[in-house]
Amino acid sequence: MAHQRYRRSPLVDLSMFRRKAFSTALVAVQAFWMGQASFFLVLALYLQSGRGLSALESGAVFMAVGGGYLLTSTNAHRIAARMGRQSVTAGALVMAAGLAAMAAAATHPIAWLLPGLALEGVGMGMALAPLTTLALTNVAPEHAGAASGVLATVNQTGNAVGVALIGFAFYHAASITGGFQASLVALVVLEVLLAALVQLVPRRR
Repeated sequence: MAHQRYRRSPLVDLSMFRRKAFSTALVAVQAFWMGQASFFLVLALYLQSGRGLSALESGAVFMAVGGGYLLTSTNAHRIAARMGRQSVTAGALVMAAGLAAMAAAATHPIAWLLPGLALEGVGMGMALAPLTTLALTNVAPEHAGAASGVLATVNQTGNAVGVALIGFAFYHAASITGGFQASLVALVVLEVLLAALVQLVPRRR
């Protein structure tokens, strides 16, 4: 950022970050994406290393998330039109409920995971598109391209940081099942944080 500040034609105009709506929404986006790659990582490790499923069998279990996501993502514009930014909050809380349900079901037959997985997908579909809109809606038109690039960068850094932090929780548990449960608890906290951050984004004037 210091490098860009002294450039005659900066790649990123740092004045964008003085808009509280944009900067706060970026933190919310970071929180959302920290939970995505990390969740799928620990789920795959739990199913294959902890429960002995093959990659194909694990993929079949993953379909429950896809089914829930398909259900709400195709109607995300209608949900957002009715609920506004609260669709992100609701989606985050639904994801938290799904993650908590999976944590409780981790020691039971794998079929018990499916309702929680479906809830995770439902919440994801509710939150993803409206969150992107929330981040970009208060950006000045002349900064739209740079803001989109910053948003994409935050998506990627969120995934990387999330894998590092949640992976730490997973691998420092006494067992794979315990690591999966610890990771899910951390992800529940992250989703609740996302719901709170959305409330801090100033409303568009």
